[in-house]
Amino acid sequence: MSREITDSYQQSLSHLAPRTRSNRFSVLRQLCQYLARSNPYGYVPEPLRVIPSQGSHPPYIYSHSEIHALLTAASKLPPANSLRPHTYRTLLGLLYSTGIRIGEALALNIENFQSAEQRLYIAQGKFRKARWVPLSTSTCRALQQYLCKRLQIRPRSPDSPFLLNQRSRRLTPCTVHQTFHYLLRQCGIRHSKPTGPRIHDLRHTFAVQRLLAWYRDGQDLNARLPWLATYMGHVDVHSTQVYLQATPELIAQVHQRFHNHYLNQVKPQGGTP
Repeated sequence: MSREITDSYQQSLSHLAPRTRSNRFSVLRQLCQYLARSNPYGYVPEPLRVIPSQGSHPPYIYSHSEIHALLTAASKLPPANSLRPHTYRTLLGLLYSTGIRIGEALALNIENFQSAEQRLYIAQGKFRKARWVPLSTSTCRALQQYLCKRLQIRPRSPDSPFLLNQRSRRLTPCTVHQTFHYLLRQCGIRHSKPTGPRIHDLRHTFAVQRLLAWYRDGQDLNARLPWLATYMGHVDVHSTQVYLQATPELIAQVHQRFHNHYLNQVKPQGGTP
């Protein structure tokens, strides 16, 4: 890999957002490092300047009541007696309960849902990485109920889209985002473009809720974070940490764990303070 090639690739990313450029260039740099192992004269570019966190949009963590309101509003989408309300309720529920990316959800085919094994197959995730996504019993049941309605409409082949639009075709990101903004207005959730709240924030909400559940169950977070990274399709926990936001509920659990640790470990050793 030569410097001319890497510089040319970097210039081709100029139309992208700063964080996206940084992520893609990071992948290229990893490739150069790998090639340099067998070629000592191989060129390895310097890493790009880290994008400041304040330059990105702060994620919006949806509350349980807001999720319930969004699902209810989706169930009332017109036209009545059509597949559309079921499609959007299923889509939002799937994003919230699994944390998969919106692009991964829209790319699902019927054959990618394996109800007997209670799992989804993500054929092409980010950077074309494939993975299995285990499903909870309730999520699997909801997908199966939707599939029963979905199979009443053509196409029904295994490689046809799992989620259909009103023209019996695959949902498009543009239409989904427009519909989601409509649902936000219906639920009274204030939003503005492009800062959000966004549909992508359901992925952030999933990560925070998973962390919160582990805190409440007394799990070892250091041992569980690699599991979460794998489940969400990340290379390592560093990418997952972007999705872990400090919410009041999460801070309360951290405080309670530290307090319990103090009572069980520190205080008996030091006596009464």
